[in-house]
This record gives sequence, structure tokens and C-alpha cells, in this order.
Amino acid sequence: MDDRYDVVVVGGGAAGLAGAVALARARRTVLVVDAGQPRNAPAAGVHNYLGREGTPPAELVAAGRDEVAGYGGQIVAGRVDAVARDGTGFVVTVDGGRAVRARRLLVTTGLVDELPEVPGLTERWGRDVLHCPYCHGWEARDRRIGVLATGPLAAHQAQLWRQWSPHVRLLLHDAAQPGPRRPSGWPRGASPSYPAGSPRWRWSTTGSPGCGWPPARWSSSTRWWSRRG
Repeated sequence: MDDRYDVVVVGGGAAGLAGAVALARARRTVLVVDAGQPRNAPAAGVHNYLGREGTPPAELVAAGRDEVAGYGGQIVAGRVDAVARDGTGFVVTVDGGRAVRARRLLVTTGLVDELPEVPGLTERWGRDVLHCPYCHGWEARDRRIGVLATGPLAAHQAQLWRQWSPHVRLLLHDAAQPGPRRPSGWPRGASPSYPAGSPRWRWSTTGSPGCGWPPARWSSSTRWWSRRG
């Protein structure tokens, strides 16, 4: 790691590495600082990425790192703790110690998923508990899908999931209990059901009675799970 770069890239996922490749090919000196905690690490593969469909996330990152290095870019494992303005550039502090200077910063730190406190959910995250129908809907097509309401877009998510499966159930979780009539914005054709022993409402887009429908695959933000059959 040198003391000065044209650009320091904060975050070494697909976006950061792609930016680093473009900059290195433009003959800029580039440093990528990566904490090694990509959001998609638990997933089996990436989707909707032309030419890389189904590639495990770690393989995609490894290929990207090789490309950056091939054009002279540098990559360091660490975390950016502070950034300070320094004249027309920046001073970047890595892991509380080493400081490097950069003319520009490219911030590609991504997102962190804040999961609801449901027992067992975190352990299944990225495998059975998922968050994006466009990323994982094909794999869950025609299965029974439960949408766990954790925000105001829950009803929209339930409607969206009907593109992939006719078996969608909205689970109110900690959301407010609806009245006897279907509120505006709830899934078309939804009807309330009362699973045996459950104190919470469920809305079923199939109108079937809720009686011991077991969880199998889950998702996030609103979260969902799916089950074969």
C-alpha cells in the first residue's frame, strides 16, 4: 500500500471492483479497501448478472480482484475508519492507523440487512430466507410463499410475489391487525384466515384456511419464505 493514489475505493464488492477496473484501465492509481463482508455472501449464486448467472459470490469477487490487479490496481483488507478533507483531496484512515491520500473517493460500501428478531431466521438468511423476488423468485416459483410483514410495503410485496407463484400468504407478524374488511392496498383476492393456535391474523391470497401451514423458505424487507408443493 502506497501513500498516495488518484482514487481510493471504499468497498470491494462487485460495484467497487468494477469501478476500480475502469479507473485502472484509465491509468489511474487505485486502492480498494475491502472489509470482506459482502451483503450477498450467504447466497448460493448471483442472478440477473449477464455472463455470470449462478456464479457463487466469492468466485465473482475473486475474479474481479484478479482483474483489478491485472491493471495495476491495489487491494487491501481492512476498514476505512475516517475520511478528512486535505486541500483538494482526502486523507483516508484505514483500520485506525495507516493514512493514505487520494484525489478522489469512490464509496461503494453497499447495504447491511437488518433482520427481524425471529428465531432461526438469521441462520437461514441467503439460503431459505431471502429478500428479493427478482433475485430469487425463479428458484421459488410455484412454491408456497409466505411474506413476513415488517413494514408498510408488505402488501405490495405479496402482490408482487404472485408473478412467481399463486400460493402467496401475507403474515402480519407485528403489523397492526386489520379490521373485518380488506383494507385498500391489500392483495387482490385476499381473505383472512386464523391458523389453529395462532394469536395473529394471516391474509391468504388463495382464500384457503390456515391450518398448520409449516414454514420452509423465508425472505426479507418484507421477508418471505417458500415451500414446495
